[in-house]
Amino acid sequence: MNTLTQKLFTACCLLFTLASCTSEQQKLEQAINAKEKELYGDSTMTVDFSKAKDMIALYADFVKKYPEDKKAEDYLFKAGEVSMGAMQSNVAIKYFEQYYEKFPKAEKAPYSLFMQGFIYETQLQNNEKAKWCYEKFIRDFPTHKLAEDAKYSIANLGKSEEELIREFEAKLKGDSATATK
Repeated sequence: MNTLTQKLFTACCLLFTLASCTSEQQKLEQAINAKEKELYGDSTMTVDFSKAKDMIALYADFVKKYPEDKKAEDYLFKAGEVSMGAMQSNVAIKYFEQYYEKFPKAEKAPYSLFMQGFIYETQLQNNEKAKWCYEKFIRDFPTHKLAEDAKYSIANLGKSEEELIREFEAKLKGDSATATK
């Protein structure tokens, strides 16, 4: 081979090598996609806490390394969802708080605040913090479709399932009596 051919061959090999390499960010995104398929592809619909923990770690790693990437917003919210599903309540609240602080105008911001209240209420049985989150939700998002749910949750904080059932049955009886008049 002559010198020019060797240089062209070397240059082509170098370009091919560079083109075939994926960035660290792309590798992390591929790992996230693979882990999501693994986590969500389970037909038994049971939570594998080990897989969930790995998934949360991947999301958190991406958010930490690439906070300005558009996917960071989505991954941060998903970290909260997976944490909540894995009954890692305090971790979930941390991610939802972080989401709400970092993306207060995002489409999922209201949900991140509502979910904090929901976790405090249902998983941590901390009615005081749940009420605070729900009240903040109503103040910040008075016309949101979950505002009525937040009001209902406040009105029923601390009530047992039996109390709620009795109230519901009483309401049904009252509604049916009114309808027959």
